[in-house]
Amino acid sequence: EDEDMALMNLSRLLTHPERFIQPVSPEILEEESDDPELILEAYLQQALSVVNTLELMKGNIVSTEELVSMMLDTVRNRLLYINTILSLASLCVATASLVGSIFGMNLLNGLEDNEDTFWQVAMGTMIGSLALMGFLAFAFNRAMTVPKS
Repeated sequence: EDEDMALMNLSRLLTHPERFIQPVSPEILEEESDDPELILEAYLQQALSVVNTLELMKGNIVSTEELVSMMLDTVRNRLLYINTILSLASLCVATASLVGSIFGMNLLNGLEDNEDTFWQVAMGTMIGSLALMGFLAFAFNRAMTVPKS
C-alpha cells in the first residue's frame, strides 16, 4: 500500500526515477507516500462535503415538495367546498323553478282566476327556497366543522 502511494507521486517519479527502483526502500516509501496521501485525504474531505451538501439539498427538496403538495391539497379542498356550495344553491333554484313549472302548465287547477294567487305562490316559493338554502348551508357547515376533542 505504501508502495502504491509512493508510485502515485508522478512528478518525483519523473524527476528522480532512481528512487523508485524495485524494491523501494522503506525510508523512501514513507517519504514519498505522504504527499499523495495528503492530496487524496483532501479530495476525500471535499467529496464527503459535497455528499453532505447534496443530502441536505435533497432533504430541502423533499420538504418543499411536501409543502407544495399540502398547498395544492388546500386549494383543491377550497374548490371542492365552493363547488358544493354552488351545487346546494342550484338545488334551491331548481326547487323553486319546479313550483313555477307546475303552475306554468296548461292545466286547469281553479287558481287562474284568483289575482292574489300568483303573488302568494311567488313569495312562498322564494321564502321556501331561501329557507331550504339556509338549512342546507347550516347542515353543510356543521358537517364540515371538525369537532373539538
